[in-house]
Amino acid sequence: MKAFHQLRLYHAMLAVSALAAYATGEAGIVHAWIGYALVGMIMFRLAWGMFGPSQFRIGRFLPDLASLVRIRAANDPAIARVLLGGVVASLLLVVGTGIALDQAKSLDLVAEARTVPVPRVGFHSRGTSMAHGTVMQSPNKEDDDENEGWLQELHEFSANLMLLFVGIHVSYMILLRRPLAMFMLFVPGQKRRVA
Repeated sequence: MKAFHQLRLYHAMLAVSALAAYATGEAGIVHAWIGYALVGMIMFRLAWGMFGPSQFRIGRFLPDLASLVRIRAANDPAIARVLLGGVVASLLLVVGTGIALDQAKSLDLVAEARTVPVPRVGFHSRGTSMAHGTVMQSPNKEDDDENEGWLQELHEFSANLMLLFVGIHVSYMILLRRPLAMFMLFVPGQKRRVA
């Protein structure tokens, strides 16, 4: 498979996964597993950008200050790179906050599925305490809830920011860089043109 076809296949898989993660935001474990799949795709892309063909180095897709100063037209590649940089930064923030929120709970699902839960009666050192039918929360649990509250807000904000950047990126590419956009969207008959 040619390198540019591999890139657009990766692009399509990443886009579909990111949109699926956004759409399943309230779906619990499904959302978490799609998020971990996104992390795997990002790690693959980082490795590909470091050890793959030189035309796919990560630095070639992100803006630099010198190119931003020289922008003279609306279809300048530097503008597309800025938008792509926004998508990348917000996507990294989304997956980072998602991992921090999940704390590998979803990865432990397989191990927990093999065990049969046994109700515990008595005192527990952390979390909830069940004695004489009452449930009490420890102060540590309240602190954890407060920390997760702002982290959850940041996760949702960065997801919405990512969707905004993706929308602007797609619109910009279709309006001002149409041949490349059609190539990346698998429109038949489109050949990639080097800008």
